[in-house]
Amino acid sequence: MIVAFHRAALICSVLLLIAVSNAARTSNDHGQPKTSAATQSKQMEITIFARFHAFEGKQEAVASELRDAVARVRTEPGCLGIEVYRSVRDSRLFWLHSRWVDEAAFDKHTERPETNQFVERVQRLIDHPFDVTRTRILGPGTDANSKPAN
Repeated sequence: MIVAFHRAALICSVLLLIAVSNAARTSNDHGQPKTSAATQSKQMEITIFARFHAFEGKQEAVASELRDAVARVRTEPGCLGIEVYRSVRDSRLFWLHSRWVDEAAFDKHTERPETNQFVERVQRLIDHPFDVTRTRILGPGTDANSKPAN
């Protein structure tokens, strides 16, 4: 009976060591679950939304500028994807949606002469100030400022 008790205690001790080891591998220093490299990469990603509402009669010029920009930007380092959408209810309203590996990649994009020239050209065609919003996916582990948790 004593041998059986010691064997059971040994098994429990081994199982406890395995559980502690697994917890250490899957949590950070604060006991919170670790995130995978893919999740961390996704948390660094930045998504851009830009709104363009053309002056009356300038919608095709805006569409042309956006098509050209998409073709150029798609090949830039750090760009994960870019699309332009046109409203089905207002043919003068366009939305640009782009994804970047991180904010630094988008910052480099905004510093390019071609980007600044595009902004200057399109600003003359829209009826509002240039409107670009930087976003991150809202999900578990993000704080009020949409930055990834540590």
